[in-house]
Amino acid sequence: MIRGAELTTQTQQGNLFVGLKTHLDSNSIQIMNVQLPIYNPDSPLEILGVLQVNSVAPGMTDVDLLVNFTRVTQIPSLKAERGLPNGTFFPVMGTKTDNWYSIPLSDSRISKLYLNVDLAASKVVLGYALGTDAVSAGIIANLFTGFNSNGITGYGGLYSGVQPGQSGFAIFADVSAILNGPTTPKVFFADSTSESSKRPLQKRLWDLNAKKTWIRVR
Repeated sequence: MIRGAELTTQTQQGNLFVGLKTHLDSNSIQIMNVQLPIYNPDSPLEILGVLQVNSVAPGMTDVDLLVNFTRVTQIPSLKAERGLPNGTFFPVMGTKTDNWYSIPLSDSRISKLYLNVDLAASKVVLGYALGTDAVSAGIIANLFTGFNSNGITGYGGLYSGVQPGQSGFAIFADVSAILNGPTTPKVFFADSTSESSKRPLQKRLWDLNAKKTWIRVR
């Protein structure tokens, strides 16, 4: 469950930095602390931002994302994406499917930063997927919920796949306000996973909670 979110911006040397903090309630599941730098894929010595996971209390985790939005949107070789690591489409409506791109978090192949920018429509969606096979239910399914906090709307939760590296948790947020302020058109979030597909993932989540599991993202 997403208990809150905060969006901040700052300008440094002419570059716009966007900060997105989300507060997660994972019940009895503990998420191990980790710091994942975001490197420029065209120039690996340049750091474009960082994502930091901090366990602040039992079952409560803060995820802090800070990214140089100006520099990221200037990279010519961003990898085009069609959906989550489990092969399902992004749970975001009202965005152009050809505008989705990703950058690996640290040197990971399965944890990614996602970005969809449509300047003509004044829409920006920022998201990330943090991979962990611990939440895999052995099927392709998503278990997402919406949130609206401090004027930020978004969607977050678990995704599960059948292969290693296809499971984890992801968050997407409408950060269009960084372009034109609160009057910017909003995007919409929806999950098309059937209730029957969700049940095995819910059971896996209950099992992890019962064991008070520590999970590591990678």
